Amino acid sequence: MGWTGPLVEVRNVSKIYGRPPRQVVAVERVSFEIRPGEFVALLGPSGCGKSTLLRMITGLARPNEGEIRYRGQPLQGINPYATIVFQTFALYPWLTVLGNVELALKARGVPPAQRRERALQLIDLVGLDGFEHAYPRELSGGMRQKVGFARALAA
Repeated sequence: MGWTGPLVEVRNVSKIYGRPPRQVVAVERVSFEIRPGEFVALLGPSGCGKSTLLRMITGLARPNEGEIRYRGQPLQGINPYATIVFQTFALYPWLTVLGNVELALKARGVPPAQRRERALQLIDLVGLDGFEHAYPRELSGGMRQKVGFARALAA
């Protein structure tokens, strides 16, 4: 049986950049949980702390206050089970759709045959079946974003 508690717990987290008097509060006392199977969206205007919060959840930044837990354990360093799909696609232009998705699996040490099979499943899942051998320059913006989603799911 899988994990039944919250996957991610954000408890009273704050992130402050700089020092007084040039201090910027990026995130202030944020708390929430993400449970298995849930999809969560962070919405807000530019500069409100969405990216900062995501960086803290992935372990790329540390909160000044509060705690982030993953599967019940305090997050220490980078969370190897979290990924970010960036707004600016971040695809490798010299790799095909398949190559870009396989890259995440290669980084995790997945053997080539399994890597290809899983990447093809994910490409199909995001609705890009038939575009495995296309290069990013041959795709629309939405299709490129789907490649990013498939790569994040692969990781």
